[in-house]
Amino acid sequence: MVEDIAAEVGIAPSTIFRHFGTKEALVLWDEHDASVEAELVRRLPRQPPLAALRAAFVQTLGGRYADDHEFQRDRVQFIYQTQALHAAAVERQLADQAELTQALTEVLPAADRLAAPLLSGAAMLALDVAIDRWQQGGGRENLSVLLDDAFETLRRLDQIR
Repeated sequence: MVEDIAAEVGIAPSTIFRHFGTKEALVLWDEHDASVEAELVRRLPRQPPLAALRAAFVQTLGGRYADDHEFQRDRVQFIYQTQALHAAAVERQLADQAELTQALTEVLPAADRLAAPLLSGAAMLALDVAIDRWQQGGGRENLSVLLDDAFETLRRLDQIR
């Protein structure tokens, strides 16, 4: 697999491993990774944290998955069906969660800093629920809508009886 990719782009397989480290990292790599955090940082000064997280996820990921629907659907389904990839994706989500926590910690008042890991963890779980629903449905539903639904449910959790 790596040899085929290397041959296709005209580089040595060792160059791919030097850049990505593992086959899993190659599959999980996304040139837009920093976009959610950047959008969150942009929104935090003018929106409450949960609303900023919601908008950042819906705008960046929803748009990306709509723009490159077929590729993203196939990629996500491949990740969910491959145990090693799914495990690597979970590890990566934990790293992403830590980055979101840091961004939130920098803007929250000291008395509210405990909220940062709770908010980032809840946001990553909302993302996971939305993407799982999306891939289980074969990518037929709009990911932006699924993300928005997951964040709306998160917002209403204390009202559920």
